[in-house]
Amino acid sequence: MKTTNQSGNEQNVTNLEVLIAVIISFGPTYNPPKPSITIPGLNELLEKGKLEINALNAAEVASKNAVAACTAAQDDFESLITRSINALRILDVPAQTLAQAEALVRELRGKRASALLSDEEQAAAKAEGNTSKQVVKHNSTLDSKLENMAKYLLLLESILGYMPNEPELRTRALRNKLNDIKTKDMQVAFTDSAFNAARLSRDAFLYANNTGLCPIASDAKTYVKSLYGATSPQYKQVSGIRFFKRK
Repeated sequence: MKTTNQSGNEQNVTNLEVLIAVIISFGPTYNPPKPSITIPGLNELLEKGKLEINALNAAEVASKNAVAACTAAQDDFESLITRSINALRILDVPAQTLAQAEALVRELRGKRASALLSDEEQAAAKAEGNTSKQVVKHNSTLDSKLENMAKYLLLLESILGYMPNEPELRTRALRNKLNDIKTKDMQVAFTDSAFNAARLSRDAFLYANNTGLCPIASDAKTYVKSLYGATSPQYKQVSGIRFFKRK
């Protein structure tokens, strides 16, 4: 019996439907003593399998949509930060305050506070006995950026003279932008958690020992083998219907 071209978890559900169709063709001679592998039992299993696959697919779509929305919310933020620091530079703020703001902006952009040493500079430093290591990759994860964004906004809010004419550069607008990104980031975490839960539920449904779809389907095939014999045309029809194991 030929199976579909699908592979993996969804094919297990699809192949159960194929198995049921073949078993139905055997007529009343297929009469197992085990309720889970009767035709009604297999049909109930099939419907539950479809629900599990659909639930997982929906959760995956929701997770991807949340990630896309969070990414889109950040698209223009670096540009706004660049414009805001330039707006700050034209004000007569203390040099230490400006330096603090610029350091936070570098953190937001994922850049180092100081430049990396060249190979020659590292060799010279080593010759002088300075063997300190450089941090090659800066921590620029979203959590780190959100933290530094909050610090940067607190600094801007503490500067009385910071009041750009451009509404999108004012602290309230930047604060709203930050809150929007935080909200969307929380939605990413929520949908990702739901997606993981749906995947665990699907895996348990398909592969749990004795009660999973795949073990039950295997039992149905074994019953056909017992009923008609290993070399029978009936068993040959079901033996080629594969149920993939969890990787």
